[in-house]
Amino acid sequence: MQASLNRLIAALQPAYEVPAIDRPLPDPLYSTPFSGRYWQIEATDNGQITRSRSLWDQVLATPRPRVADGEVFTRATGPEGQVLALLTRQVAVEVDDGTRGFVITIAEDRRVVDQARVSFRRDMIITLAALGLVIVLAAYLQVKFGLLPLVSIRKEIEAVRRGDQERIGGPYPDELLSLVEEVNDLLSIHEKANEHARSRASDLAHGLKTPLAALQQMAERLREKGQASEAGLIEEVVREMQERVDYQLRLASLRIRSTSHVASASLNAALIRTLMVLKKTARGEDLHWVVELGEDCAIDIHRQDLLELVGIITENAAKWATTSVRINTTTADGYAMVTIADDGPGIAPAQMTELGQRGKRLDETRSGTGLGLAIAAEIVRLNRGEMSFGESRMGGLEVVLKLPLAKTD
Repeated sequence: MQASLNRLIAALQPAYEVPAIDRPLPDPLYSTPFSGRYWQIEATDNGQITRSRSLWDQVLATPRPRVADGEVFTRATGPEGQVLALLTRQVAVEVDDGTRGFVITIAEDRRVVDQARVSFRRDMIITLAALGLVIVLAAYLQVKFGLLPLVSIRKEIEAVRRGDQERIGGPYPDELLSLVEEVNDLLSIHEKANEHARSRASDLAHGLKTPLAALQQMAERLREKGQASEAGLIEEVVREMQERVDYQLRLASLRIRSTSHVASASLNAALIRTLMVLKKTARGEDLHWVVELGEDCAIDIHRQDLLELVGIITENAAKWATTSVRINTTTADGYAMVTIADDGPGIAPAQMTELGQRGKRLDETRSGTGLGLAIAAEIVRLNRGEMSFGESRMGGLEVVLKLPLAKTD
């Protein structure tokens, strides 16, 4: 618009009463009616107006800037009601009889500029949106594939927790090798510490066997000499020591777990295996076994510990049962419920709280050390379960195990 204004001023013929130009502007739109580009020249001394053919018979309402103001940029209404952008300048031109003033205006339909701006904005939005989508997708892929080694490490750690493997394998990127090595070293230290603890417990047990055997022989000699009271006292101490040693050895074999450890064992498989063994014993053959197993489920406990737990409870029920033992399983609210009941003599309610305590034998007439239920209680506690006792409908003891189900990914 400024270039067109300068050309129009240069082509102005000031000597004519009606303003005129000696050559048309090069843009053909100024000659096309209502094309959106217009020019207008008004003489300030007589008000005569010359305008482009594109204005046809319309006259633009233009401002009256002073010569010193230079160019003025305003808006006005065009021939067809459109909004025009006006660039106006007042000039003073020397003529033979003095100076004449002219108000010269270049106008352009703002719709063209607005459409170009809208088009540019639309193109920029589409381009930036596409670029942003590509950047987000690239970042997602970079994070996804960049973290794949960490996901693999997590799966291997879970496999270590389940006992499926002993170490984290590989290969892994150089950036993660130090982490893998540190975790493997930590696993080695943990394993060595557990093995050392078990070895020390085993050494202690073996070390105590000889003194305990000597004490037992001493008690027998005293009994032969007629000192039955002293012999009985020594035998009681020896039995207590042997029970303590057996208890600690059994505990040393249990697997200490934290909430992050992952384990899984089939409940029905453990029960079936235990029952197959018990039914082959003399006591198990004489009993009637009523077994109602629900749908098989995985328990959050190591397989060997589950076999130990089920074996202790069922063996205890077989020991005290008169004619039959009933076993049934159910699942609810993330737990498996195992109920083992017998038709034996049962236990007085006042003595229920003493069950599961180490070394507690509520009937001294039967063989045993009283450690079985204590070991079972310890297994249940280590695996975040619950064990309760009550009177069964058959008249004997009823043991209810509440064990957490294994987590599934």
